Amino acid sequence: MAESVSRSVLVTGGTGFVGSHLVERLLRNGYAVTCLVRDLRHLRWLEGKEVQLLQGDCTEPESLAAAVRDVSIIFHCAGLTKAQQARDYYIVNHLGTKNLLEACARYNNGIEKFILVSSQAAAGPSRDGRPIDDTSTPHPVSDYGKSKLLAEDEVRGYKDRLPVVILRPTTVYGPRDTDVFELFRWASRGLTLEMTGGDRYLNICYVEDLAAALLLSAERRTESGSIYFVAENRSYSWSEFRELLLSTGGVKARRIKLPYGAAYLLGLVSEISSLFTKKAALANRQKVREAAQRYWLCNVGKIENELCFRAEYPLQKGLELTWKWYRKNRWL
Repeated sequence: MAESVSRSVLVTGGTGFVGSHLVERLLRNGYAVTCLVRDLRHLRWLEGKEVQLLQGDCTEPESLAAAVRDVSIIFHCAGLTKAQQARDYYIVNHLGTKNLLEACARYNNGIEKFILVSSQAAAGPSRDGRPIDDTSTPHPVSDYGKSKLLAEDEVRGYKDRLPVVILRPTTVYGPRDTDVFELFRWASRGLTLEMTGGDRYLNICYVEDLAAALLLSAERRTESGSIYFVAENRSYSWSEFRELLLSTGGVKARRIKLPYGAAYLLGLVSEISSLFTKKAALANRQKVREAAQRYWLCNVGKIENELCFRAEYPLQKGLELTWKWYRKNRWL
């Protein structure tokens, strides 16, 4: 049975991909939503939404007091998934989380729940093909994953002072995403890329399923410090993913296979290009290292058993909806 919770919540990262979907679900469920926004001139997906807006930044501790006061639940969705410099991951993902927790402890230590959106990258890949769970020793293979693991460490350090929960979604895709979107964009142009060395396997998560899991983590009773992986309860090979991507989009594409060394070199070129464009490179060397791992598999039994979570969007359905959104909004 759902725990009775108050209806006042703070969402960080509400202008972003995951955060904006969460905000919409919270509003549909009757929550009073406050969003911490870095620039009130650029509301993106929050434009026109019935939310309270507070200007602030998790990397600026002095801006957080007003945001955390008088809210019952905090969903910390803000974070970097790509960065020009590795240190930026640690400043935003790690220290930003630390600052927010310290603000809670100082200005709202009666908070009902602090929920961190972490990542499967914090745990790292499975090394032997067996799905990992919250008891597995983390082995992140990128600075992004390491920064998320440090953020988790900060959260767990507060588990005896504040009720805290950590969600580790796998690769998240869906409308508004700009990362996995690149696979859709290249497929629409008739090309897919993959590395040589055999098939790779992954769990994957549609964004609406993640938003549902976040709401459940707020409304259900949880032990402070709990970690939950979030994904569809089945894995896919990269070959299966590719075929579904093409079939749901009604496109045909040529398959280009790259050795790891060539992919790594492309990542380096992309990073060098980013120095001139001043934009973080998506296909950098660390992302190539993550993509080269054979098994990104996790066990979602814990979230299913404890929070009664069930993914409602199998990959085929999620891909169909995502293609439709990209085309309707003229991203493709």
